[in-house]
Amino acid sequence: MGIRLRYLAHDLEVPLGEFFIGRSADCQLSLDDPLVSRRHALLTVSESGVAIEDLGSRNGVLINGARISGRHILSDGDKIAIGGQEMFLLGAIEPSSAHSPRSAPLWMRQAQNARTVDMSEIPAGEDDGATAIASRRSLPGLIPQHPDKRVHALSLIGSVADKALALGRVDEAERILQRSLSDILTKAREGGVGAVQPELVEKASTYAARLAAATGRGAWINYIFELNTRLELLLPAYLVDELYSVLRKVKAVDMSVLRGYAKRLRERAGERTPAEKFILQRIEGLERLGALK
Repeated sequence: MGIRLRYLAHDLEVPLGEFFIGRSADCQLSLDDPLVSRRHALLTVSESGVAIEDLGSRNGVLINGARISGRHILSDGDKIAIGGQEMFLLGAIEPSSAHSPRSAPLWMRQAQNARTVDMSEIPAGEDDGATAIASRRSLPGLIPQHPDKRVHALSLIGSVADKALALGRVDEAERILQRSLSDILTKAREGGVGAVQPELVEKASTYAARLAAATGRGAWINYIFELNTRLELLLPAYLVDELYSVLRKVKAVDMSVLRGYAKRLRERAGERTPAEKFILQRIEGLERLGALK
């Protein structure tokens, strides 16, 4: 069956089986929150439904505002609070019950009807942009409260994808990241320079490089160079070094995209620091390496 958790304006796919939530990096969903225990809660997804269990955490698990004890059967749209984090369960099969269906509260109907908000929709440089989006989406508690949370949101999605890659589930990792990375590139195409914050671009480029290495698809290399060309950003040195290895693994690369990026950088070479000029030389080396494929 599989379900989705809507958290930080993103939908995370949760497959059949056990799904741990906590502060530990070993959890499938790792939350950077001091109120969250290392292994805080366990979601169990089966063909018959979804259950959650508090694993003896300090601050407990709240479902629709009420603290649970032991194993609790979840319904579609339930709001889960773990530490200071809130998420919604979507796509669950309603458990069979002799009880009459309860009327869904307003916040649940809003969560079910709202579309996922991508990270790049928060206006750049707008301190309270989250408030404006929250009013448009009517999705309380899910909108990042600061633009930097967009980076955290991609890190969260990426950590789930990294776990899938570690297990050899390349297609699953690509599917997890595809929507977020695509949204960022769309924002860059529409808004140009300054449309996406540099830290978010770096994070997106890093995950695209990992996907390129895992899938062998040159499209993810093209993604990196197009994204950074449109935003006129210089790739960090560590990522350029990584691309030397990744470029040897991919089947094909659109050389026009790579050459276009190198050309744009050369046009402003006079403004570069010595360290940046060295990175530019390394990128020109990538251009030559790509031409050999």
